[in-house]
Amino acid sequence: MKLSRKVLIALLVMAAFAAPVSANPFDGQNVRVVIGSKSTAGDSYLIAETVSRHLGKALGANMKVDAVGAAVALDTMQKARPDGKTIMMFHDMTYLGVSFKAYDDIYRLENMEIGPRVAQNPGAAWAAYKDAPYNTMAEIPGYLKANPDAKVRMACEAGGVSHIGFIAFWEWVKGKYGKDVADRIVVIVGGSTSDKIQLLIDRNADVIFADYTSLLDYTKVDDKKIAMKYVGLLDNVEGIDVPSYADQGITLADGSEFRFSKDFLIYLPKNFPAEMIKALDDAMKAVSEDPQFKADMAKMSYRGGYLNSAAAKEFIYKKRDSLQGLIDSAPSLDDLVM
Repeated sequence: MKLSRKVLIALLVMAAFAAPVSANPFDGQNVRVVIGSKSTAGDSYLIAETVSRHLGKALGANMKVDAVGAAVALDTMQKARPDGKTIMMFHDMTYLGVSFKAYDDIYRLENMEIGPRVAQNPGAAWAAYKDAPYNTMAEIPGYLKANPDAKVRMACEAGGVSHIGFIAFWEWVKGKYGKDVADRIVVIVGGSTSDKIQLLIDRNADVIFADYTSLLDYTKVDDKKIAMKYVGLLDNVEGIDVPSYADQGITLADGSEFRFSKDFLIYLPKNFPAEMIKALDDAMKAVSEDPQFKADMAKMSYRGGYLNSAAAKEFIYKKRDSLQGLIDSAPSLDDLVM
């Protein structure tokens, strides 16, 4: 039986409409990846760029990192359409800024969707200039006790990971050496990694907080003006001989260890489609198992640490809540600013 031309065309059209839609809703899409930093030298950019390069290939998408800073990135997640064209990739400052009341409650985790965890950085570091009269964080209060007129100026960012690292240290000093010594450890508010590096070079700060990798070159130079040394990490990094808070005996008030690795997650606008979250989960799982991705992360002293979106949400909520007691008991950063 011959089909008429009209019937044949109709069948072809029906077949086209019945064809299955691509299982990957990101395929061929341009994706803007905002990060909460304006620097392209720190871990926020380096991790986001590395993850986006690999994840973009897995999704068949063109992912570009946009270093807009924390305020703009968080605001973007409240205003962007949940269509996959704009996502955020950032670390713990995402919730710490709200916990420290540096950002309004509208930016709480509850007002975003949580995507997969894409990376971890255990190398959050404090560094001093090479000739500083102390070699570790734990030596700083001893130096201050021996020099009653001295102060140590520490550059950190309000509401960020450096803020939580600072108050954990400050509270330990107060508990062990007294408030007089702790009060001579003061804050210099610094922004991006490059800003804090310049503060140290200009001797407008004595100790700065940044990523281990971003400061590494400065620890290998002989020029005393710019040469630095690490004085402590918030957590241990495999293969790196720099003592962590735990190694130095810097503890919380109850005597328990303080360890903090930065956790980088994908954050999404509210009501983000479930099928797009699943696509991110599946693609990121594949990326995390890729030997080249692992190698790219390892050479910067980072690690993958993949968690799917459901596990990542549970993890980051618990991490946020576990830090609230320390944050609530700490003095305001405004009272410690020099």
